[in-house]
Amino acid sequence: MSGRAAGLVLAAALTASGCGATKLPATTALREQTATQQRLDVVDCRAEVGYRLGYNGDDSEALNVLRHVFVLGTAGAALGGVATGLSPATATGSASEGLIAGSGAGVIAGSVLGVGVRSRFEREWIACMESRGYGIVAPSGAIQ
Repeated sequence: MSGRAAGLVLAAALTASGCGATKLPATTALREQTATQQRLDVVDCRAEVGYRLGYNGDDSEALNVLRHVFVLGTAGAALGGVATGLSPATATGSASEGLIAGSGAGVIAGSVLGVGVRSRFEREWIACMESRGYGIVAPSGAIQ
């Protein structure tokens, strides 16, 4: 299997495994917050935590992993290409080795950073909502 085909198979598998946005638990106001204030707090906490973690709660976890892989892979390739292609020591240096090494390192880093962020996103979102005076409503099947 060629590298391109393997990449497409990996992308398809990741996309199929996490189909859907992050479902956050329901909240209930413990203070005198209005329904409008509650909606704004939900959106604000989602955006704040998502920005801090580099995670988009509107996308599936697989799409978030692919985003990390793409961004860090591209950045690694650019850095590797610049480091080997514009080296003053070699007037006719080829950037291809640096591109390959840099993109490989970026893909590995993106995979490591992207996996498992969903649960952290959910925990930090719950903490943010609790700090604003909301209680988290557990689903009926969660308590046993």
